[in-house]
Amino acid sequence: MDFSAVQFGDEMLGYNESNTFSEDNSAYAEMYPGEAGEPFSAGGEFAHDSQVGEFMSGGEFQESQSVLVDGGDRFGVSAVIVDRKEELVWMGNSGGHVTSYLSTDLMKYTSFQVHATEEIRDLRSVDQGILALTPTSLNLRTRQGMPSFTHQSAQLENMQCMLQLGGNFSHRLLLGGHQGSMVEFDLTQGKQTRCLQVGEQGCVILRDHPRFVCHGDLTGRIVLHDPRTLRQEHCFQAHTGSLSDFDVLGNYIATCGFSNRMGQLLGDQFVMVFDLRMMKLSLPLRALVPPLLLRFVPGLSSCLAVVSPVGQWQLMDAGQPDNAIMSMNYQVSCVPESVITSFDVASSSQAVVFGDSLGSLHLFTSGSKPTFNNFSQETIMIDMQDTTQTMPLTDNTSSLASIPVYFPSNPLLSDWPEQYMKVRYRPTPPVDPAILQSMKIVGSIGYAPNLYNKKRNQVPYKFSRTKGQKSAAGELPQGKNEQGMAVHVPWRYRRIEIKYGKHGMDDFDYDQYNRTSFSGLDMSLPNSYCNPMLQMFYYIAPLRALMMSHLCEREFCLVCELGFLFHMLDVSMGQGTPCHASNFLRAFRTIPEASAMSLTLSDQDNRAKINFLSKIQSWNRFVLQQLHSETLEEKVDHSCPEKYEEKVLQVTDTSNEEKAAKSEKTYSTERQDKREHSPVSSIFGAHVVSINKCTKCSFEIHKETTSLLVNLAFPEVIDGRCSFASVVERSLSLEQTRQAWCDSCTRYQPIEQSRRYKTLPKTLAMNCGLDSSQDIKFWKHQFELMLTEIRDKKKEEEKKAAEAKQGSADKENNKTNEKTAPSLATGSPSTPSKRYPDSSTPQPSPARPCRYGLACTRHDCRFWHPGRDSNEEMGPLPALSLLDQTMEYSWVPLGMKAKLNEDGTVSFSELTKTELETAVDDEDGVVYELVGVVSHVADPRFPDKNNLVACIRVGPSYHVRAKVSSVSHWYLFNDISIQPITAEEAVWFPCGWKTPCVLYWQRKKFHTEFQKAEPTKPITADVFGEDKSLAQRGRKRITFTPLTADEMPGEGDLVAMDAEFVNLHQEEAEIRSDGTRTTIKPSHKSVARITCIRGQGPLEGTPFMDDYISTQEQVVDYLTQFSGIKPGDLDANFSQKHLTTLKSTYVKLRYLVDKGVKFVGHGLKNDFRVINMTVPMAQLIDTVHLFHMSHNRMVSLKFLAWHFLKLKIQSVTHDSIEDARTALALYQKYCELKAEGDLVMELQKLYEAGKKAQWRVPGEEEDE
Repeated sequence: MDFSAVQFGDEMLGYNESNTFSEDNSAYAEMYPGEAGEPFSAGGEFAHDSQVGEFMSGGEFQESQSVLVDGGDRFGVSAVIVDRKEELVWMGNSGGHVTSYLSTDLMKYTSFQVHATEEIRDLRSVDQGILALTPTSLNLRTRQGMPSFTHQSAQLENMQCMLQLGGNFSHRLLLGGHQGSMVEFDLTQGKQTRCLQVGEQGCVILRDHPRFVCHGDLTGRIVLHDPRTLRQEHCFQAHTGSLSDFDVLGNYIATCGFSNRMGQLLGDQFVMVFDLRMMKLSLPLRALVPPLLLRFVPGLSSCLAVVSPVGQWQLMDAGQPDNAIMSMNYQVSCVPESVITSFDVASSSQAVVFGDSLGSLHLFTSGSKPTFNNFSQETIMIDMQDTTQTMPLTDNTSSLASIPVYFPSNPLLSDWPEQYMKVRYRPTPPVDPAILQSMKIVGSIGYAPNLYNKKRNQVPYKFSRTKGQKSAAGELPQGKNEQGMAVHVPWRYRRIEIKYGKHGMDDFDYDQYNRTSFSGLDMSLPNSYCNPMLQMFYYIAPLRALMMSHLCEREFCLVCELGFLFHMLDVSMGQGTPCHASNFLRAFRTIPEASAMSLTLSDQDNRAKINFLSKIQSWNRFVLQQLHSETLEEKVDHSCPEKYEEKVLQVTDTSNEEKAAKSEKTYSTERQDKREHSPVSSIFGAHVVSINKCTKCSFEIHKETTSLLVNLAFPEVIDGRCSFASVVERSLSLEQTRQAWCDSCTRYQPIEQSRRYKTLPKTLAMNCGLDSSQDIKFWKHQFELMLTEIRDKKKEEEKKAAEAKQGSADKENNKTNEKTAPSLATGSPSTPSKRYPDSSTPQPSPARPCRYGLACTRHDCRFWHPGRDSNEEMGPLPALSLLDQTMEYSWVPLGMKAKLNEDGTVSFSELTKTELETAVDDEDGVVYELVGVVSHVADPRFPDKNNLVACIRVGPSYHVRAKVSSVSHWYLFNDISIQPITAEEAVWFPCGWKTPCVLYWQRKKFHTEFQKAEPTKPITADVFGEDKSLAQRGRKRITFTPLTADEMPGEGDLVAMDAEFVNLHQEEAEIRSDGTRTTIKPSHKSVARITCIRGQGPLEGTPFMDDYISTQEQVVDYLTQFSGIKPGDLDANFSQKHLTTLKSTYVKLRYLVDKGVKFVGHGLKNDFRVINMTVPMAQLIDTVHLFHMSHNRMVSLKFLAWHFLKLKIQSVTHDSIEDARTALALYQKYCELKAEGDLVMELQKLYEAGKKAQWRVPGEEEDE
């Protein structure tokens, strides 16, 4: 570079043939106190600064190496970079040669010639190797020097610089130079893709930034481009003369260059710093010497290395203009005639390398063990071949044993004796005892349930280093419960885990889990453990009608959200896809009491450590009370004659002696009415009087309350047979004594607590408890006593029938009857009688030995076993529980009869299935029938897959709504799985894995009346009336025209809609060894913007709703590139958008859905899924499906708009108004093509054009 007379033309930033500075250095004469052209002293020190050497020895950086490069005696260094991948320094000279040096010792690694005549203008390290740029060519070599490609074209005329983009655009390479165009090169395809015009001043410096591509030209101007489209975004005029160098890091752009002074170009002594946040010049930094080159130091936010052409360099802080100089000058030990032509800073900030015009490379390092990169890849070193030792034929002194012998005559060590070469097979491991215990013999084949503790078709061999080592105490065998009983959970009860495919939920077949017309609930959301209770609430007809008829102005209202969810379940009947309860769960998480009671879970919680049995009961109690509180109508009217007076009545003896005796106790009763009436209490509520009586002074407090729930209380002592009805009766009238405060005694006293009922609820909600081992033991014991009682009764009946017959013929008939009679004594899989042999019945004599011998585990086996006495007891019962073998009998009845006594107690009696069909309310009591059971399923083999399921009796009105027969039937609801079951299975609770949590009973008298309950439509056109924004800062930008009263859409009217979303949780996926990708959990999105546009009328295409949805949840990704949503748009404190609540926008869409409006859009199914709304398929017009040919890919809205409408949309980011208008125009185009009969032909042209353009809009780069 010739700086003589400082007359610069187009070659200022290039390299001419001299490539040296003039000796007078007149452009920098004013820097030094001496006259212009005064030579430097030997050793590279300034004449005016004798302390440089002293400072260098104590500074942070010190010059550690200085080498003469290959060809340095003829050519100067023109380009230097530090490899970002390996510990290498690359150098290119003006003779077209490239050399690399290894580590900070600068050991030569590779050296190769790139071009015979042209100089190396720029170098870049990429994953594939090293890129070298000459004026007319681009070359890629591996780091070992092997050529990969050489690219030349007519557009490469006088190239100067290159830049590899970052992020998703790392395959794009930009080339610039002293020409009017900038060339884009695709490193993946190895070809030139396009040219971008940048003006006559060219592009001589390129720098990368996460938001921009920056280039500098000859006039001192810096231009910022969009990295996706390369469209110019902003520009700065850095220097009045020309630009020598600039760099970008974070929010700063630092430049150095020349200014016109006194008619000539002189080097600026100031470093110009521009702030990208404000897009303007910050305070300039004054350097000690006019700089020629500069670089930001990686790892330090604003540290800048500034270099002068004579080798002086210093560190400056771009963020501290007043105190910018961080260190004194460092001096490169170059000769005075040389000029620093290029330099680079290592990514570790521990090394700085310089190249000069006389062919030398200088390395400055800091620290004891400096490296170029913090984490470098290992450099491949050449394998040195071992030289083979030769032996002359005339050598008589060398040992012949050194010659390898390939065919020895003696046996080798690998020739094992024949006795060690025999084939030996490993012995087959014994069959699991749990399988033998549960095995059923049919002929000569034994059948047993699969324990699922081993992989299919694999028999593992266990190797133990210590013989006789036993497992730890207390460890349970796999597949068994605490009692050692083998557990087999049917598939329909197990927790379902979905692994989504490439298209997420769209390509999942839900029919394999649900073949009914009803809709399940998605279980991928946090807190979805409450899905069984949500299904239970939905199928209680009056509660469903109440929730769907409610609408209030509270942002987070559980009643409103339940109503919206129930509407989704109504609409989704027959569609085959589950619903999401995301909005309800979102409102549930905002309730502080729910979090305080630990009812909210997160994805990080370990399911194996969560007690779902008690949690779902707490959820049931809390939500019923919350629904009751949110629907309160009014306080109790104390003037009603049936209510107690709210006063204290003193009831004392009239005897004068008792009045006079001060020591006598005073008896009194205080009556309080604490009831609160609500529509929910009319369904679940019972009028209860709670009585607290002091055992010392007999002072009583009567509180009238509304009870919404009953908690079962089991007896503490297990004493014989106890019916379920007696347990319920005891729980309703539970009496207990506790230590509490007595107002009369003014101290803590034993207080007797009891309850008396005045009315019975229409729906009896019951929590089963069972949260202690004693309660579970009582529960199981009652089941076993019941089965034993039934077995004994059957045995007695069979014994009487056998005694009535005589003779051998009668005995044969008796045996035949025993084999065919459907009783518990037959030993069928549905009955457990053979598990309880009658010891009084004589066993047949052991005539034949058992084929299983001692391995037989059947306690009732009639054959002979060696070492077993025929009269000895058979030992304990087999591990498989009786409750797993039958559904015919259950301790929990399907119906009960309740009678309210005069003293306020309630008497219960059980009804069989036959009695329940004909039972009616009479003077003996009212009839309750079981309508729902929520159970906890715990598989001992998989403790992390605990599950909650619901068995619900679905009424006739739901079947009519689903367009099937008008009947009542039981179904098993397991999240997305719905299976029809029998009524007996609903009350089937096998020991070990299925435990009841919640029971719901309904008055049979009101069952038919409940089924007729239908909701009202609370959403009216008034929801469009008041539309207030939550944004509090600045002037709000209104982008829509609200609907007027005569514009309200009706049935069949068109409304174009589009929505934008943000990510609350990222997608969870796994990549297998074969490269296939499986989605374990889809990303959790939240709606951020909803836009609706008029589809007809004079204002067709004008938005009438453009709401940004406020959110209090943490957003992990705003998806700005695809949604247009920026941080702050959803925050009421900073947003300048029309910000509303989700509920406010939701009810507007619900109004349009209820009116029968037809929605036009692109990907509406996904939009409404995230919005959490189900729309009838007849009301959806999706352009994704309109312009789709079967067995082909879906086409994006951007490509459809370009192909059919000749529009280019989504060029920078997505805008929902633009997308909705485009979808409306595409639908109109579809109607036009269909009317003309050209639709099929146009679709074929669409796919042909898409395949040709690779589904990208020509002229734009789309990241797919």
